[in-house]
Amino acid sequence: MFLNTVILKMPNNSSAIKSIFLACMGSALIGSSGIFVRLSDLGPLTTGFYRMLFALPLLALWMGWEKQNGTILTILPRYHLIPYILAGAFFAFDLALWNWSIDHTTIVNSTLFNNTAAFFVPLIMWLFFREKQSLRFLITVSIGFMGCLFLIGESLSISYDNLFGDIVALCSGLMVALYLISLKRIRDESATGFLMFWTGSISVLFLASFAYMSGESFWPLSMNDFTSILGQALLVHVLGQSLLAYSLGKIPANYVALILFLAPVSAAILGWIFYGEALSLIKIIGIITIMVSILCVKKGD
Repeated sequence: MFLNTVILKMPNNSSAIKSIFLACMGSALIGSSGIFVRLSDLGPLTTGFYRMLFALPLLALWMGWEKQNGTILTILPRYHLIPYILAGAFFAFDLALWNWSIDHTTIVNSTLFNNTAAFFVPLIMWLFFREKQSLRFLITVSIGFMGCLFLIGESLSISYDNLFGDIVALCSGLMVALYLISLKRIRDESATGFLMFWTGSISVLFLASFAYMSGESFWPLSMNDFTSILGQALLVHVLGQSLLAYSLGKIPANYVALILFLAPVSAAILGWIFYGEALSLIKIIGIITIMVSILCVKKGD
């Protein structure tokens, strides 16, 4: 069973509150990926491959620490092999599709449609696992998505020329949802480091294949490339994605998907800090709206 509840219920205990806070931190760190991607001269798929490759040694050390303190009994996955493979594949497809969509639509459009995971997660849970969502949650997700529209709507471009890229970005949002659901299935019985290492190992194989088939160059790596890759590996994946994976052990996948709305918020704030990208009134309203949507999810209906 993925979840035992049929509606979103947020526990008030300290463990759940801690997990919500860590998920928010993880989402904010994930939003910093755009800052690092801008530094790289590599192709988008190769950048994703190196991001995962550089993250694996640290994740291996983390898994080794879990083995030493008895959190896990073995460093080899013996159960739930298919969910591990699916989670790694879905994450690789998310990165590949999102990066690919940028070449066929605007970054703003790509970011917006990639954040539709908050709609896809409850839809998939309803269609395949008969888990209905509360009206409160559906309204909250709509408010959060409206905040995203406010945040990036000034640069949103809807046209026939962008249609293919928009569809690809929408598919990447579906991959995020499938990734979160797959993680939730195995997170309850897997330590975070163990989970991140093996899903990351599977992802890096897929990303290497995608980059090779695309013809992108793997070499040379400039200093900017190293800075970009290390930043993504350490902050975005080892910290950001791992915080989300940890939180999935305490809170529902659909709430984690909603918290991911914080990623474009942190991206906008960091863009303002590092690149002088103005925060207009409408963007500030969008940020506030997203924050309100996350705070509005309460226990029960």
